[in-house]
Amino acid sequence: MSAQTLAAATAAGVAAACTAIVATRLASARSRRAPLIAWTIGFALFTTASLALVDGAARGWTAAPFRIYYLSGGVLVVAYLAVGELLLVLPGRTVTRLAAATMLFLTFAATAAVLAARVDGGELARAGATPPNGALKGPWPTVMAIALNSAGTLVLLAGSLLSARRRRDPRPLLVAAGVAVIALASSATRLGSYTLFALAQAAGVTLILLGLVTRRRSSG
Repeated sequence: MSAQTLAAATAAGVAAACTAIVATRLASARSRRAPLIAWTIGFALFTTASLALVDGAARGWTAAPFRIYYLSGGVLVVAYLAVGELLLVLPGRTVTRLAAATMLFLTFAATAAVLAARVDGGELARAGATPPNGALKGPWPTVMAIALNSAGTLVLLAGSLLSARRRRDPRPLLVAAGVAVIALASSATRLGSYTLFALAQAAGVTLILLGLVTRRRSSG
């Protein structure tokens, strides 16, 4: 197993563990389950994207796993984590229904956009292990990725800051730290460092998990 494949497998293992931890909390929760549902979906999407990274590192990128990686990791994961954060700091049935309806629409729209877009096979072949985000042609996947990641990042940062201020506890700021690490990890792809990219993804999602689950649900 190459170092690149091992790094991707590490990221997938960490993401799967995060998914299991949040899913276990969801199964035992008696109230305020909506944030945990959104976070379980978000970490499951991260796991899916990480498994696509393993496939890309081990066998080279092809169209199907690249679409899966782009949709789950590039477009949707931050949005679902952000929805969970929103539901935590702004609980209520109306907010929950609006968030669920919005994410259902955005998920279908993003899936349609990614499936409809053309994949540049030549760019995939030249990419090696690093996921070539520019291989997906067409404006809509890019627009949705930028919009959802930007809005989701703002919600995660604002929510973690608000929770830290309310509780006078710095632990929610781990979410902000995790978001920053993942953003820096994306920069590693432009430097051609796939191993650093995959390991930073694992570190970032771990920080986000710690920031989400270490706070008391009753206090936001």
